[in-house]
Amino acid sequence: MEPRIGQRPFPPRGHFWPSHWTVKTKLVVTACIPLLVLVPIVAMLVWSAGQAAYTKILISKVRSDLVLAQQEFTDVQESKSLALKSWSESAYLRNLLNQRGGKLNNKDLQAQAERLGFAYLRLISPTGMVVNSFPPRLPYMLDSEVQKSVKFRESGSYTVLLSNKELMDISPDVASRAVQAIIPTSNASPSPKSTEDRGLVVQVLQPVFNNGNMLGYLEGGLLLNGNLGLVDEINNLIYSPNTLLEGSIGTTTIFLEDVRVATTVRRDGELRALGTRVSDVVRQSVLGRGEVWLERAFVVNDWYVAAYAPLLSPEGARIGMFYVGFLEAPYANIKTQLLILFLLAVGAAMVLGAMMVVRLTSGIFYPLRRMNYIMSLQERGDTAARVGDLRREDEFADLANHFDALLDQLDARRSELLGLNEQLDERVRQRTADLQAANQKLHQAVEQLLASEKLAALGQLTAGIAHEFNNPLAIMMGHLDLIRITLNDPESLKTVRLLDEQVHRMRNIVQKLLQFCRPDEYASYTEEINVNEIIQDSILFVRNEIDMARAQLKFDFSAQQTVQFSKTELQQVMVNLLINATHALEGQFDAQFAALNEGPTISIKTADVRLSDGQPAVQILVQNNGEAIPSDRLQLIFKMFYTSKQAGRGTGLGLPVSRMLVQRYGGDLWATSPVLPEVEPQFGACFEIVLRCKARPSADILKETGQQLLLIEKQLSEGN
Repeated sequence: MEPRIGQRPFPPRGHFWPSHWTVKTKLVVTACIPLLVLVPIVAMLVWSAGQAAYTKILISKVRSDLVLAQQEFTDVQESKSLALKSWSESAYLRNLLNQRGGKLNNKDLQAQAERLGFAYLRLISPTGMVVNSFPPRLPYMLDSEVQKSVKFRESGSYTVLLSNKELMDISPDVASRAVQAIIPTSNASPSPKSTEDRGLVVQVLQPVFNNGNMLGYLEGGLLLNGNLGLVDEINNLIYSPNTLLEGSIGTTTIFLEDVRVATTVRRDGELRALGTRVSDVVRQSVLGRGEVWLERAFVVNDWYVAAYAPLLSPEGARIGMFYVGFLEAPYANIKTQLLILFLLAVGAAMVLGAMMVVRLTSGIFYPLRRMNYIMSLQERGDTAARVGDLRREDEFADLANHFDALLDQLDARRSELLGLNEQLDERVRQRTADLQAANQKLHQAVEQLLASEKLAALGQLTAGIAHEFNNPLAIMMGHLDLIRITLNDPESLKTVRLLDEQVHRMRNIVQKLLQFCRPDEYASYTEEINVNEIIQDSILFVRNEIDMARAQLKFDFSAQQTVQFSKTELQQVMVNLLINATHALEGQFDAQFAALNEGPTISIKTADVRLSDGQPAVQILVQNNGEAIPSDRLQLIFKMFYTSKQAGRGTGLGLPVSRMLVQRYGGDLWATSPVLPEVEPQFGACFEIVLRCKARPSADILKETGQQLLLIEKQLSEGN
C-alpha cells in the first residue's frame, strides 16, 4: 500500500502468520514462548552456584595448606625441644658434668647448638646468671623481667619476640642477623620505621640436673629472621610439584608483626620480599582482631588466595603471623574463560529465542503498533495519517477500518475549528499585548508623577515650617550669644553651650527637610570626580568614630571611570553611610565575630559596571559585619524620620536624603542584609550605590516621564 500524502512511512509487517488465523490462536502460541526465557535464568543460577562452590574449594584448599604448614612449624619446634631434652637427660651429659665438677664450658654448648641448628644456646643458673653461652659471652645476669619470663615457662618450645637489647645480650652477631630493612609496600599502612631490629625466635627451654640437683636451664634459640631454609622446607612440603595449576606459585611467609622476616615470596624477579609489609586490611584483621584470614589478598605485587594466622607469644600477645597462599591469576584466568564460554552460549540462546519471539509475535502486535503509531502522528499534528489496509481478515482489520473512518470525520471538524480559532487567537493576542504594554508604561509614569507631586506638596509645607522655625531660632541664637558674653560661671557657660548645640541641631533638621523636599534649589555644581578619592577624603571626617568603634577598614578600589556628581554631596552620602556602619558595629558581638573569624570590619569596594540601558556607571559597596538589619526594618530605613538609633543620635533623615541626592542625577541607593557569611547564621549589611558616569538631572527625568504619560493617555483614548 502506498502511503497517503503527509503520511510517514511505516515498516512493512512480516507474513509468518496465515491471514485466516484468529487472534485467539495467535495469543495461545505466543504464550508458550516466554518458557524459553527460563533456560538462561536457570543457567545463570547454576553458574552462580558453581562459582560459589569453586571459591569455597579454593578457600578450603588454602585452609588445609595453613593447617599443614602450622603443623609442620609445630613439628620443627617439638623436634628441637625433644633433641635438647634428650641431650639434657643423656648419660653423656651426666658423665661430662661429673668429670668437670658439675660445670659445662662454651665449647660443649657450641657443639650442641651447631648439631641442633640453634642460633644460640646458653646455660642459665636458677639465680638468673648466664653461666655459659654460645656464642661465647662472659657470665652475666639476666634482667629481672627476663628472669620472670623464664621461670614462668615450663620446659618446651615457644615463639617469642626479643628486643634488640635482649639480642645484644645474647650476642651482637645474633642481633645483627636479626636486623631487617623495611621496604615500602603497596596497600600497607604507613609506618615511621625504616628498619626492624627485633628478633622472632623459637625458644626451647629444658632444665638440667646433676646428681639430683638442678644446675639451671638450657635455653636454645632458633632465629626466624632470615631463616629461609625453614620456610623453603615448609613450602616444599605443602606445595610439592603438581599440587597447583600450571602457572600458579605456592608461597610461605613468617611475619614479625606485619614485616616479612622469612618468606618464599619474590619481588623484582628473583629477590625475596624480605622487609616488605602485609596489606593494611589483613593487618587489622589478623594482628588487630586476632582473626584467621581466609580469602584473596594482595601480596607484595599480585593477588593470592591467602591464609594468615596470628603467631602468639607465651603470654598470648600477637607478635607475628604465619602465611601460606598461592597465586590467584591462573585460577582467575580459568574462571574468566569459563565465564566467556558460558556467556557466549547463553547469549546465543537468548538471541535465537529473541528472534523467534519477534518473528512469532509480529503478526499479533503489528496492527496494535500500527494504530498506536497513527495515533502518535495525529497527536503531533499529522492529520492525514491513516492505518490503511492491513491485508488480513480478522477483528483487527475491522477495527482499523472503523478507526480510519473516525479520523476522517475528526479531520473535517478539526479543519473548520482551527480556522475559527486562529482568527480569534490572533485578535486576542494583539489586544492583550497592546493593553499590557500600555498598562506597564502608565503604571511607571503615574508612580513617578505621584512621587514628584508629593515632594512638591511636602516642599511647600516644609518651606513654611522652616520659615516659622528659622526666625525664633535666629532670635534664640542671638540671645544665647548675649548671655554667653555676660556670664562668667563655667557651669552656666556649659549649659549655654548645650542649648547652643540643640539650636544648631534644629537648624540642621530644617535644612535637611528643605534639601529632601526641594532638591533642585539645593543642587550643587556637578563635575567629573574620581569616587575613590572622594571616599578617602570622606573617611577623614569620620575617622574618630571609626576608631571609637575599633573597626578595621578594608578597601578594594577597582573603579577606573569618573562620574558626573557634586563632590560635596557625594561626601555627604559617604559620611552618612560610614557613620551608620560604625554605629552598627557598636556593642558586644563576640559570638558573631567569632563565627566570622574576624573583628569589627567595614569594607568599601568600587567597580566599573554597566546599567540595563547600556550606559557606563560606577558601583560603590559599603559593607559591615555588625548586627544584621531585620527584614521588617529593612523596608523602612529609607522612610522620612524613621530611625532605630537612640534618642539624640539620629533624625531619620540621613538615608532618605542620601538616596535623594543619588537619584537626583539618575543613580540609585539600596540596602541588603544580612550578607555574611554565605551560610546561616548571617550577619552584617551592605549599602550599594550606583552612579552614572553621565548624570541625568531630575528635571530631565520628570520631563521625560510627563511626555510618556501624555502619549499613553492618547493611545488608550484612541484604542477605546
